[in-house]
Amino acid sequence: MDRSMETTNSRSNGEDKPVCQCATKSGVQRWLPGFPIALCLLMSLSSITVCVLMSFRTHQLENRLHMKMDKASILQAPQRSFKNEDGALISELSAPVRMLVEEKVAALMPKLRTARDVGQECSCPP
Repeated sequence: MDRSMETTNSRSNGEDKPVCQCATKSGVQRWLPGFPIALCLLMSLSSITVCVLMSFRTHQLENRLHMKMDKASILQAPQRSFKNEDGALISELSAPVRMLVEEKVAALMPKLRTARDVGQECSCPP
């Protein structure tokens, strides 16, 4: 604290008595001790706000995920009807699927070429 000591003359005796006059604090000095408290309070409130917002967003994302999974299960249900309980294809589909697979394998298999019988005088590629 800033205190200035001044001496004043007494009115009646003529003696000097010390009188204490406290200097007034400026606005900055008055609010400076409360600044760390205000800062801590502000940081606490902001962290609580961020936690609440993140919880809300997580809840929204979980709801969207559950909705997507429900849609996927609805779309995949007809595909399960093509299989028996043991996981094999039903008999009505097994023959056409087998034919399609054989055609695809035949188309993708490399074709064997037989070499031509050509005399020694021809050097053309086979």
